[in-house]
Amino acid sequence: MTVLKIGSRGEEVKTLQKKLNITADGIFGKNTDAAVKAYQKSHGLTVDGIVGAHTWESLGFPATNRFIDEIIVHCSATKEGVDYSIDKIDASHKARKFSSYVDTNGKTRYIGYHHIILRDGTIVKCRPETKIGCHASGHNTRSIGVCYIGGLDARDTNGTMIKDTRTPQQKASLITVIKDIKKRYGTIARVIGHRDTSPDLNGNGVIEPYEFIKGCPCFDAIPEYSKL
Repeated sequence: MTVLKIGSRGEEVKTLQKKLNITADGIFGKNTDAAVKAYQKSHGLTVDGIVGAHTWESLGFPATNRFIDEIIVHCSATKEGVDYSIDKIDASHKARKFSSYVDTNGKTRYIGYHHIILRDGTIVKCRPETKIGCHASGHNTRSIGVCYIGGLDARDTNGTMIKDTRTPQQKASLITVIKDIKKRYGTIARVIGHRDTSPDLNGNGVIEPYEFIKGCPCFDAIPEYSKL
């Protein structure tokens, strides 16, 4: 999150104001300054009216320089009923020259997604959320990418027979991950599928099926997760 102080404006200021239960007009003025100082005083923080890393963390936001307001759901575009390993995804993304990061075991990885959901529902943390993802062109800086293994019919031969292959465990884990991210950030405006990042060719404000650049994640994520 960005460091905020008197004179700051924008969506992050609104997020701060909502968290402090004051009028959310997006302008960091005297009232917001007073509310911040009161919060800092009551929580044992340095009372300076500046919302930096420690104040953001106390308010419940992860320490990151990224402003994140989207969760984008993907599929691995692999056949129904077939496992696909993290190492294979890593190798594929390395070959595509995705940016690297170091995982918790000290190994250099290239996976573009922040979280991957295996067929048995196991949630694998991959790219740190503090790192910009490589999963949705034009949206990477502001989003967190979550991918489930699957997305193609078992009979597929050329990667075109898309299908919602999520197991019950994957569906449950996707909800768990999305709820957790929304709770931790408080800035998530929408949860969408990769296909919903396609260009709006007719300019009507709706991404329609004929405009999809791809079928991923092979189900309509917007209505499914709109109430979470």
